[in-house]
Amino acid sequence: MALNRTIAWRIGIAACDFCAVLFALTAVLWLRFDNDPIDEILNDYFFDHLSTLLVFAAFYVLVLYIFRMYHHAWRFAGMEAVRSLLGASAVGLCGMVVMNSLIAVDMLPSTVMMMWWLMSTLAIGGLRVLIRIGFRIYYDKLKSSRMPSEKLAPTRAIIVGAAEYGAGILKSVANTHSLRNYEIIGVLDDRADKTGLFYGGVRVLGTTELLQGFLEGQEVDEVIFPLSDESDGSVIRRHVLECRKRKVMVKVIPNLVEMLMKPMPVRLEDIRIEDLLRRPMRSLDVRAFGGYLAGKRVAVTGAGGSIGSEICRQIAQLNPAELVLIGHGENSIFKIEQELKRAYPELAANIFPIIASIKNASRMDRIFTRFKPEVVFHAAAHKHLPLMESNICEAAHNNVIGTYNVVQACVKHGVERMVQISTDKAADPACVMGATKWLCEAVVKSTAQDNDKTNFVCVRFGNVLGSRGSVIPVFNDQIRKGGPVTVTHPEMTRYFMTIPEAVRLVIQAGGAGQNGYVYLLDMGKPVKILDLAEDMIRLHGYEPNVDIPIIYTGVRPGEKLHEQLASSHEQVMPSENEGLNVVKPTHVMTQKEINQLIAKLDRCVKELDGGGVISIFQEIIPGYADTARAAFTRLVS
Repeated sequence: MALNRTIAWRIGIAACDFCAVLFALTAVLWLRFDNDPIDEILNDYFFDHLSTLLVFAAFYVLVLYIFRMYHHAWRFAGMEAVRSLLGASAVGLCGMVVMNSLIAVDMLPSTVMMMWWLMSTLAIGGLRVLIRIGFRIYYDKLKSSRMPSEKLAPTRAIIVGAAEYGAGILKSVANTHSLRNYEIIGVLDDRADKTGLFYGGVRVLGTTELLQGFLEGQEVDEVIFPLSDESDGSVIRRHVLECRKRKVMVKVIPNLVEMLMKPMPVRLEDIRIEDLLRRPMRSLDVRAFGGYLAGKRVAVTGAGGSIGSEICRQIAQLNPAELVLIGHGENSIFKIEQELKRAYPELAANIFPIIASIKNASRMDRIFTRFKPEVVFHAAAHKHLPLMESNICEAAHNNVIGTYNVVQACVKHGVERMVQISTDKAADPACVMGATKWLCEAVVKSTAQDNDKTNFVCVRFGNVLGSRGSVIPVFNDQIRKGGPVTVTHPEMTRYFMTIPEAVRLVIQAGGAGQNGYVYLLDMGKPVKILDLAEDMIRLHGYEPNVDIPIIYTGVRPGEKLHEQLASSHEQVMPSENEGLNVVKPTHVMTQKEINQLIAKLDRCVKELDGGGVISIFQEIIPGYADTARAAFTRLVS
């Protein structure tokens, strides 16, 4: 029904445009020949050539459709819609001038053609303005009818950090029905030279550093932070703490640029810990360095996971020929498949969801035989450190043998590029999961050494914000239940990065990486987990160790206090690409050694010999600590 209403609405607007074009001609003829009787003017220039003029008007409407003038939400339309209108009008004018000269020479004088074009543009644009005004009046009346008889006091809010988006933000806020009760009393901008300017009738009061003074001197109910790729979480954190001290509500506008480009109503959300950990994202346009994926058949293993699904989203923007989603979890694969088909309907017929385990070598071979991928992103892996400590054989089977199966399929079927997603826990590993990822890198580097047809690259990075099973959702759940919040050690630190930024760098490394190299993402500064817990408690409106206790549970087997991205014996160098460092391959195992390793692991896995797996780790991985021995007594693999 909603689709039928949308089609009917577009047809109705197109019909109005058709009539507006003909009305514009009538008005132009009357203005141009105002000394002649109107009936003579219409007979000479309108009715005598009615069929031709109808073709002109239909052509004009067709051009408007091609320029997607009937796909804009005119209630929120901005400069993008204006550009579409001007472009359509220019093409429409050229087309009608050509048809005028071909169909009937001098049917309409050139001055009439120019005036007709101008009047048509004004008429069509004016129709859109009337639509906006009509929606505004309708929603104002709707709001008034739903408001209680006693008028609510407006919510006095300040927008902080608007940057160059200030005018667009204020316009979107004004057009969002749910925010009509908001009174934006001012804007604090990132740049001092904007002070005193007006955004949509709202004054820029000063820079963001003046927020504390405004909170003390003015009655402010809410502070709104628009979030974009340039937002700095450390700055937002400082402002949020000031707001919390004064019991001022904090909201964010997520996906600011996307909201202004669509355009769409403003959606205010509660601030999340991820917003405080974000850093200004490098100006990485995935389309600028992801051209190697255009027109290619691309496969992603672990496509339903946090990293794998984001890889799929960003690849879908790059016009691949096919996108194969490989994963063993049917629900997560179904979810990302449906999301991609909705977001990229032109790609929908070439998105293939495959339920399969990378542990099954013959299944991988059949998938590669059928789809013949040219680029493979290998994101499938077991990643939960404590679980892998007590499921040693499963960790080795899925992570190491599974990666070997994928790599062998890439070699056999002539894949052009293969990108292995690794982890900082592979650097001087002290846990089962880290040891398996170290061996995954070894498999990839060894194969790269003996193969010049496929470009093999490993990309290593730390924790990503918002991934499933990470510390953030655990802390959230503990806080909602009233505590306590459990932290393993007061000095423990971890690296964090947003998933989209990590994936952009992964795709960049996939295109620029040299065969057999390991690339390290620049993760910024590590974050203390204790600080993270305290910030999250405050975001929920509580005080740490007053309302919600924090207790220390001790470092778990296999955990490190501080992670590092590179091993002590690895030589790290900057690459030519911003945000990427590179580790030159050293002491690469031979393919024969890798084959022997896989055979030994496979035998241990089949015999459920977790102790044998640990012995292999200790034999092959330099300095591997025997931290998994304690967990072996709890072995369930």
